[in-house]
Amino acid sequence: MRVAILASGWAGFNDAACRELAARGVELLVVTEGDVADTAYESHTVDEYARSHVWRGAPADGEITRLLTEFAPDAVLMHSWHYGPYREAMKAVPAGTLRVLWMDNVWRNVPKQWIGRAVAPWWVRSIFEAVMVPSDRTEFFARRLGFDEGEVIRGSLSADTSVFGSEPRTGEEIAGRRRFVAALRLVHHKGADVLAAAYRTYRESTPEPWDLDVAGLGEMAPHYDGLEGVRMLGFQQPAELAELLRTSSCLVLPSRIDPYGVVLHEAALSGLPIVTTYQVGAAPFFVQDGQNGWTVPSDDAGRLAAAMSRISGAGPERLGAMSDVSRHLGSRLSSAGWAQNMHEQLAWRIADLRA
Repeated sequence: MRVAILASGWAGFNDAACRELAARGVELLVVTEGDVADTAYESHTVDEYARSHVWRGAPADGEITRLLTEFAPDAVLMHSWHYGPYREAMKAVPAGTLRVLWMDNVWRNVPKQWIGRAVAPWWVRSIFEAVMVPSDRTEFFARRLGFDEGEVIRGSLSADTSVFGSEPRTGEEIAGRRRFVAALRLVHHKGADVLAAAYRTYRESTPEPWDLDVAGLGEMAPHYDGLEGVRMLGFQQPAELAELLRTSSCLVLPSRIDPYGVVLHEAALSGLPIVTTYQVGAAPFFVQDGQNGWTVPSDDAGRLAAAMSRISGAGPERLGAMSDVSRHLGSRLSSAGWAQNMHEQLAWRIADLRA
């Protein structure tokens, strides 16, 4: 089987999942944009298991179409549906090639999405036979674009389970670390300013506050200037972030908009209690309120601070129980499991398409 991926960026978890897919004998072509804001990955190894093509700025006219024609894939997976050069390439593949939309956006009932729904019959469905989604929330959006339940491939994202994970953690160890961790782009839609305000409130109102490690880059970094107890770590490579999570006490994710949020899976695998907002698409999958953390409203620094206070005041016994729940929830997905499901799903669907 030959599979091409037209990506809008390439993260460590993509690298891990596709390495597993290649190990199953799938020939891969990975085409991706090279410059993605507020990231600095150094460890991608795509050339070890796949053909790769990285473009910057914009591809040349016909460049992506030529790549696909030369590769002759059995299936093409495309991030999003709007990028012109990718759409052009999807239209040019021969009949019998399975074309799959790889999306993670969730339905937010905004005008742009209603327009997308209106034009979906010819703008989306005309170039895709199936859709890949990471969550029920994204599937709800996909169904509104006209995909029926049999055209949905579920479980499209997994953390890198070769890097992220932890042995069982005791409540005493977690409580003893006394550190919150936040791994996010420091931009508005990720709620970086909300976290800064929440932590300030938390620290002022808590007798023995935990410290906060912030891993990430972005324009809102100055919001943390002068905040006592905060350590700014910059962008962390996957192995560095995995070690940081294993030596922290709780993940905090304050997003205003976050279609999925793979970092929740990474934190769960690491045995961390989690505080997140409702707007994180992965929250229902990896956070059970009161059992391994809490889900709070977005854009509400007061509620976020209160949840952080509940965590730091929970005590070793409850923190240990939360850690166990997180590890169990995190075990539901893996890089190898992603590859197995993807390989089987594509094989079945290609056979049906060509029957």
